[in-house]
Amino acid sequence: MRKMAIQFMAVIMSAVLFVPAGAREVEAAAGLRAVSVAGGTAHGLAAWSDGTVTGWGYNKFGQVGDGTTIDQYIQRRISGLAGIVQVAAGTNNSFALSAEGEVWGWGSTYGTYTSTDPLSPVQKSGPLKLGGLQNVASIVTNGYTGLAVKKDGTATMWYPSYESADNSPMRMIVRYLPLPGISGIKSAVIAGNDALFLTGDGAVKQLSIYNSVYGRVRWASDPFTVNTLAGSGIRQIAASGDNDAFLLRTDGQVLRWNRTLQTPSAVSGLGSSYKLQTGSKKLFVIKMNGTLWQWNYNAGEAIKPFQIKNARSITEVWGTTGTFGFAQRKDGTLLGWGEGFYGGLAAGSGTVTNDETIEAIPVQQPLQYTVNGQAVDFYGTSAVIGGRLYVPYTSVFKALGVKANMSLSNPDPKYNNYRFNVWSFVYGDTTLHIKTTDPAQLFINGKKSEQAVTLHIYSDTTIFPLQQLSELLGIRVDWNPATGEVRLEG
Repeated sequence: MRKMAIQFMAVIMSAVLFVPAGAREVEAAAGLRAVSVAGGTAHGLAAWSDGTVTGWGYNKFGQVGDGTTIDQYIQRRISGLAGIVQVAAGTNNSFALSAEGEVWGWGSTYGTYTSTDPLSPVQKSGPLKLGGLQNVASIVTNGYTGLAVKKDGTATMWYPSYESADNSPMRMIVRYLPLPGISGIKSAVIAGNDALFLTGDGAVKQLSIYNSVYGRVRWASDPFTVNTLAGSGIRQIAASGDNDAFLLRTDGQVLRWNRTLQTPSAVSGLGSSYKLQTGSKKLFVIKMNGTLWQWNYNAGEAIKPFQIKNARSITEVWGTTGTFGFAQRKDGTLLGWGEGFYGGLAAGSGTVTNDETIEAIPVQQPLQYTVNGQAVDFYGTSAVIGGRLYVPYTSVFKALGVKANMSLSNPDPKYNNYRFNVWSFVYGDTTLHIKTTDPAQLFINGKKSEQAVTLHIYSDTTIFPLQQLSELLGIRVDWNPATGEVRLEG
């Protein structure tokens, strides 16, 4: 029995972690294009050309923003945000910047919290508006500290602080620190304990945002020393919170900087570069011919950059604090690649690959369900596995009037009298039973069927093949992967 259970879990994990090669490419729906994409360790965010925001992936701290803590393998639209032009992500938190220059945060630490224990805050609601930030042009975060570049070319650092007064409950307060000595800022990144700023004249400035003497972020009373890493000729800078930062010269050469190197040095094999971003210990580069490249720089100089497969005509690239990235083709197709645990790639299911066989795969469009012409939503996750759409057993089945239930089987002598879960679906004159043996057994109106049925477990929830079960129950399903529309009639 133990051996069978291990084999069953191995099958489940393989389904969770891998996407079949040759996944169908999905173009941007309804003419929408991503204007900003960001990722944490295992979740992602996208701001779209209509000002809306979607989130997906690991969601234990509510960082996806859909109001649940269920991991989401397909994008979910985030309500309450409009006019968003940029998103940023920390390890387990998320931020959004509006066209008006306002900043919102949610997920771990950020949100409206109340607690007597600073180590166990209780989230009450979110997102939280960061009231100390106005007229912001761009944002960046390492998950704890954030930098806001203002529209006037100055920068402000923000960070959370748990404080209490007069024995009142502990509260999370966001602290703000304007950074002196730098002006004309175009963009900023955080590399380890350092902030790097690209100015309008192509120079790169560096200052420490951490007081190593006291083991904390800098306060206003701490002395600031601004250093110049490059006097001119820099077009872009990138970092993901690691100690390394990368500079892109106007001639297309990529430079690497950290405190050990001191002086930025050229990266071999990455000339003719157009744009760059980073993941955890990884550099992503668009070359001028529209191809996409990755360098796993933690592996040493002997490891050379390699080209990402299925990624041509690339016009934009976005980094994460995890080991995956995102890019957009000229036609608006949004692609993801790398180690997208817990659905971090929003490709419908997870994937694990980060070597020279890596292939970019399309990000699955958000799903929009209608049942007999009425829009429906449900508390749970959907997934696309092997080209099939999977949903929880209540979900749209409940909206259709399908009676769904789970019970235990009688002791099965073939499996040491083990009692298996049995899922039941009743609709009209048809009753389906699915017994979760390995492989699962399907019964139609009490008779065992030879038709194979596969179940998966995502986010601690069993999910079922929507098209297959609907067809057996006499329900029509029309799913358009290009738009995310799922129409059911019964």
